[in-house]
Amino acid sequence: MNSVAEQIDTDREPDFSCMASVGLAALLKTLGISLMLTSYQANRVILVRSDGEELHVGLKKFPRPMGLATHAERVVLGIHAQIVDFRRFDQVNEDLEPAGRVDACFVPRATHITGMINVHDIAWGDEGLWVVNSAFSCLALIRPDHSFVPVWKPPFITELVAQDRCHLNGMAMRNGRPRYVSMFSNLNDASAWRKEQRPLGQIMDVETGEVLVTGLLMPHSPRYWRGKLYYCNSGLGELRRFDPQTRSDEVVLRVPGFTRGMAFHGPLLFLGSSRSRPSSASAKLPLNEEYAETVAGMYVVDLDTMEVIERIEFTGDVHQIYDIGVLPGMCFPELLNIDDELVSSVFDFPSLPTSPARARE
Repeated sequence: MNSVAEQIDTDREPDFSCMASVGLAALLKTLGISLMLTSYQANRVILVRSDGEELHVGLKKFPRPMGLATHAERVVLGIHAQIVDFRRFDQVNEDLEPAGRVDACFVPRATHITGMINVHDIAWGDEGLWVVNSAFSCLALIRPDHSFVPVWKPPFITELVAQDRCHLNGMAMRNGRPRYVSMFSNLNDASAWRKEQRPLGQIMDVETGEVLVTGLLMPHSPRYWRGKLYYCNSGLGELRRFDPQTRSDEVVLRVPGFTRGMAFHGPLLFLGSSRSRPSSASAKLPLNEEYAETVAGMYVVDLDTMEVIERIEFTGDVHQIYDIGVLPGMCFPELLNIDDELVSSVFDFPSLPTSPARARE
């Protein structure tokens, strides 16, 4: 079994080297987008950017970054015990390196302390920010007066306790609400899925409680796009597609890695891949038996042909990718951490209102 260290050796300088296919830089520039990836194992948010000729990979340090919700004006990031809300503030672009290239900047505007709920996928819906609360086996909304507000749990989960009973991890939005979820098992005991030998992973319909697909091995990242549900059967390195109308389920792509993390832009799918890792789960991964080496990186997939057209591979200390987000309308964004010196001098406020007395004059 191929195994890698879960944390970066702090006794040396980290190695964040990577290599990319020849056309990835041009593709991102042509599309007018950039990408954001999270690696909880490397404690880094990874910005994949392009000036059209060269690919630029920027890394920002955060404790255990996981789920992402990206937008042209806003980024929300789940990290250890909290949610961080970033807003776009381009007035500082000229002060950022490389000089003259940064075309968007996201600065931290607010944080919400959740406690260590082992947050996984996050997404905006009509009712606010939804999170997959893996520790408590539920879907929850983020509200300022509470750590989290539980809204839904799988029918077989009997109580809300911090025991990660089924490893609920993925969430697909449809019509402004969570509609599909992924989980490792249908068990109701504390971390029972870690000891399970059988593939008990499943995709469930939140609205009906119906199990749509079962017998999966460590599924992640369900995403609803153009009438189809895509998800990762991670332990087999698979990308799969489920049709809610016909109930057909098919493997559409296999890669030499633990598939996890997914985002879309038009006819393209961006798929994350992680290296195999030591795990307390008992189930052996067929992925390890098939491939001598597994890959940490990202694949760009043409949805019409289901072919990989571009890719990036991390060859150093980034072993795990959790989530991927598309940043539209920007080719070279920057993300400021709350500890960045520039943040202390960023002020974003509305104009002082005109007083009624002055208005009458």
